[in-house]
Formats: sequence, structure tokens, C-alpha cells
Amino acid sequence: MPRLALYYVENHKIEIVKTFLGKEKVLVNGAKISEKKSMNGVQHVFILNKNKFRIVRRHQSKVGSMNTYEIHKDEVPVALINVEQNKANHILILIIIVGIGCGYLFGAFVYQLFVGPSIS
Repeated sequence: MPRLALYYVENHKIEIVKTFLGKEKVLVNGAKISEKKSMNGVQHVFILNKNKFRIVRRHQSKVGSMNTYEIHKDEVPVALINVEQNKANHILILIIIVGIGCGYLFGAFVYQLFVGPSIS
């Protein structure tokens, strides 16, 4: 499961991961606290050490250079830094696809060059 965000709050590790079925999970110290369908504005609410936490996914147009998620502790916004940096998995996939395509074209060229149609 790809991790979307990682925060540390009061010596607790809060992870937000995305499942392959399109859901977001909130894990606190590895234990699942909340799971909802991944979409803009989805809220995950849970209680930790007698404090009510609310994690809200920001709208894509407002994210820009800010964190993707907004965290509130007892309805007060908390300024946290996302420890997990966004990884460019899509670039790796693109490189693999281009490599396979170039390999196919090179193989087809070599095949036509040496094995291709023979004139008898």
C-alpha cells in the first residue's frame, strides 16, 4: 500500500495509506483507526489520549505547496510537516514502458535485418 503521508504527533506515528481498492486508511502506531473511500474533503475522526483528532484531505486546487492533509486537534489546526515525501512512482512506470517499447522496436529491427523475408 502506498503511503500518502506520515506525521508524528505526541510520540505517536500517524500514517495515511491508500489501498489498492481506492480507500484511505489512517494508521496510528500501525493499528488501523479509520478507513474511508479516497476523495476530496474526506474526514477521518479519532480519539487519541483524550484528544479528538480530525484529518481532512484538502481540495486538489488548494494543495499546491501545502500539505495534502489538514490535521485538527480538538478542533484547532495543528501545523505538522509531512515526513513522507511524494515519490515519483509514475516516472518509474513511464521509464519501464518506454524501455519495453524501445526493446520491442530494436528486436523487430534486428529480426527484419537478419531473419526477415528471404528472396529465393
